[in-house]
Amino acid sequence: MKFLEEVKPKKIAQLDDLLMDICIELQLSPNRYRQAGERYRAVAGILEGEGSPFSAYRPRIYPQGSMRLGTTVKPVDGPHDLDFVCELSVGHEKVDPMALLKALCDFLGSHGTYEDMLELKNRCVRIVYANEFYMDILPACGDAGSGSTCLQVPDRSAKGWKPSNPIGFAKWFDVRSVVLSSTVIKEAAPLPRRQEAEDKRPLQLAVQLIKRWRDLAYGGSDLAPISVVLTTLAADHYRGEDSVSLAVTTILSGIRQAVAEAEARGSRLIVLNPSNPAEDLSERWDGSPEAYAAFKAGIAEFEKTWRGVVEAGGNVSQTLEKLFGEPVKAAVLSQAKRLQEARLGNNLSIGSAGLIGTGALATIPVKPNVFYGQD
Repeated sequence: MKFLEEVKPKKIAQLDDLLMDICIELQLSPNRYRQAGERYRAVAGILEGEGSPFSAYRPRIYPQGSMRLGTTVKPVDGPHDLDFVCELSVGHEKVDPMALLKALCDFLGSHGTYEDMLELKNRCVRIVYANEFYMDILPACGDAGSGSTCLQVPDRSAKGWKPSNPIGFAKWFDVRSVVLSSTVIKEAAPLPRRQEAEDKRPLQLAVQLIKRWRDLAYGGSDLAPISVVLTTLAADHYRGEDSVSLAVTTILSGIRQAVAEAEARGSRLIVLNPSNPAEDLSERWDGSPEAYAAFKAGIAEFEKTWRGVVEAGGNVSQTLEKLFGEPVKAAVLSQAKRLQEARLGNNLSIGSAGLIGTGALATIPVKPNVFYGQD
């Protein structure tokens, strides 16, 4: 992107510094993360334990989605979601998918703790913890014919099986997260450990920012693009930048271009699971053209606004607040506090772009990521 050639590295570093503070504010609190782990282990123990109708099938229970990828975002309002898989060691061709989903719901409902907390969804059973979070448990069976980690999951709307591959997707995302270029100055499987924002790779942080934009831009509407679609598109168009701001820039430009290419072919953008191409992650758009239209309009506006943020000099906090909400205020205060401390310690510097900064603005370190969870 030619316009990026005119953006000074120091300006990018300063923006990255602010985005890091925003991502710190988007993190789930250690207490809420710990609580989620306790609830997860309790449910896993019941599904694996004596008396469970699933224990004979040696269930593998593991996190999927944002908890596994390290892209969970503190909700704007209300509970956040946790996604888990209960994979049975039996081929899907031997199991009735609708009976499996019902058996999971009935068994959890027979347990006094969860009796009044259950919702039967299209593909999963949801346990609702009031004002905290909800846990979606996805029953699954193996699909050896499609690959070692490929699964089939029940789908009520299809009244049958649908392909999936949560483990394969997580491994693909981990590979895509690798930083390739330098663009600025240099029993049940356990939950992944809670990563601090500073320990995350730029792609993880970019996904968190894009998901927060989605939450605000669509206000919880059914028109909002689902997380797995945004995550897949982000990882697919990420090009290994070690700058979060440039990663977001590249991702948004790539998505907009992909939409334009799909329109030129006379079709919508199709987002397949890269670890199981039989799964169309974006199939919801087939039945909701208005949601696809809202996605296209939202991405176009987001990219236009974001380009202005990257190109701008001076204070962009108001624009960032429109994109990411309340966490920006706390992030700006954190930056101001660091600048004040640096000023008192005579540790301020003025870069070639005329920006006042501290040593923290020189670079944002990227630590190695480790894939946690069951292989």
